[in-house]
Amino acid sequence: MASSKYTVRDLARDAGVSIATVSRYINQDYASMSESTRKKLDELAEKNGYVNAKMKTPANIAVVIPDITDPFFAQIVEAVEKCSETYNYNVQLCLSQESFEREKQYIKKLIQQNVQGIVYMSTVNEEKNCYDMLKDAGKPFVVLDSYLSEYNVPALVFSNGVWGMYEATKHLIENGHTQIAYISGLRFHMFEHYRYQGYVNALLDSGLAVNPNLVKFVGFGMLDGVKCFRELMESKNKFTAVICENDVLAMGVYKVCAQMGLGIPEDLSIIGYNNTILSECAQPAMTSVDQHVDDMIQTAVDLLMKQIHNEPITDKIIRIAPSLVKRDSVKKIN
Repeated sequence: MASSKYTVRDLARDAGVSIATVSRYINQDYASMSESTRKKLDELAEKNGYVNAKMKTPANIAVVIPDITDPFFAQIVEAVEKCSETYNYNVQLCLSQESFEREKQYIKKLIQQNVQGIVYMSTVNEEKNCYDMLKDAGKPFVVLDSYLSEYNVPALVFSNGVWGMYEATKHLIENGHTQIAYISGLRFHMFEHYRYQGYVNALLDSGLAVNPNLVKFVGFGMLDGVKCFRELMESKNKFTAVICENDVLAMGVYKVCAQMGLGIPEDLSIIGYNNTILSECAQPAMTSVDQHVDDMIQTAVDLLMKQIHNEPITDKIIRIAPSLVKRDSVKKIN
């Protein structure tokens, strides 16, 4: 272990190199490092008692994520790998498939394996049990896109879902829409709860009532979007716009609109969430909320590396502000 008084950041500072260079040094990747830099790092490490057991083993971190069929999750995995490369860490992918049992089994294995840290994103409602397992094992980890400020995790990075959905709903209201349907994933997930709260807040702040008949909680897939939108159309409740909790659900709405001969945005305005490649490829291109995945993951990986290298963390709860990307799926009415 490195001395708690002399960290990777100290070593980088004293040697006049980047933390990424020190990370390559620790992992014995000398290909792009000059001999003088290596010798300087050797001298400083020995002088300050910096001895790291990881220098003799491959450096690996893991990312635990529900699946990669949703482009948003694929974006996260790609961003984790990209950010980890700067620290010269390999990434092990674990797909929980929204199953707590699978998550628990993965966490048990990762604790036993030579994994230095974990980026953990859960969509199940029993994830605190896994957090306890990781904390008890002393394994560095960062919780991603969850809402657990009341729970003592080492680090938490999440997007402000209340604000993101508020902005999306407000955009529709500003364009004259007052009857706005809402299609979301499973309601017991905390991030779903907060996004829904943003939708409700925007309606109430504009003097509009929340119509429970226009709110649907299902799953996260395109077929869930198809099912819910068909139910909304068959219910005869009037609405001029739909907000979907993710872009995949919104693609289900697009599909049904095409089948029913409904024009977007002529007959129906649609907003998605996550601003994935789907929103750009949709015809017409879809307005969507961008969670700024690259910023979120860079922050998460930096916090994880601080834990791995025994560096202090001053702000362990980081909230990333999302933004609305306006395209061609919203029509101004009245």
